[in-house]
Amino acid sequence: MAFGPRGARCNFAPPRPSAIPEASQCSNVMAQENSPHSLHVPLFQSLDAIGFGEHGNIRHFDTGTLFWSLTRLFGCYERVFLALAMSREDRLFLDADLEHYIIRFRIVMNDVAFVIRQIMPSSLRGFKGLTGGVHPKNREMSVFTLAQYLSKNSDSFPEFAEAFASASKWMARLANDRDNVVHYKSKVVVFETPIPSFALVNAAGTERSEPTADGRSQMALTQISEFVNSQMLALHRFMHEDLATAVTSYASRVGLKSIQAGHNHRISCIGIQRFRSINAIAA
Repeated sequence: MAFGPRGARCNFAPPRPSAIPEASQCSNVMAQENSPHSLHVPLFQSLDAIGFGEHGNIRHFDTGTLFWSLTRLFGCYERVFLALAMSREDRLFLDADLEHYIIRFRIVMNDVAFVIRQIMPSSLRGFKGLTGGVHPKNREMSVFTLAQYLSKNSDSFPEFAEAFASASKWMARLANDRDNVVHYKSKVVVFETPIPSFALVNAAGTERSEPTADGRSQMALTQISEFVNSQMLALHRFMHEDLATAVTSYASRVGLKSIQAGHNHRISCIGIQRFRSINAIAA
């Protein structure tokens, strides 16, 4: 994968809605390497290789729920950018789209934790089991429960502890926003600043604020395009750089067999073309 320089200014000019081709819809057909609507996913590739090497089954680790949630998060990402391309009068539900994005993001993070938990030993002292419904595909793992355990047991799982620690700051921001929306009656309020911005406002009046030049404080606004894209990019790097490396390193250290299954694991869904274009991701 090739990323633009970290911190480089990105071009957020969105394509016209009519320019989104049918091929960008999610599909169970294997994504082509040269398709602009597909994205290389090394985390899935490393897990499939261990599943094949250890168990003779590339589907040994259940990554289906993560795939399912990730494609929906990309859909939310695309909806926000499509709304930003519209006139103010036409983007009536941009606030709801942002709230949906924040909630979906937390779901993806829990699904990431669920996948990583599978590669760890089945019995861990002092670690809670999976929660959720009776059906195995509805079970889940709190990303923060896993992160806290890894922090306390970094000697046993240094690879995963380091990856989760490096992501703790931006994960905490998303978790706090999601909890405020779901549990504490917060709502997104969109502001028509030169670059559209938003703030989370709640009944308790505890929204984020920032100091002003005259010593007072004002509501802190966040640029919508920057927020949505930067969080998605952080997730992508966490999953397919940090965690993919951690999975491979962990498997090597504990002696798990890894046999490459296929050569180019990819995900294809709506939103990926825009994500790759904004962030100069070549493959």
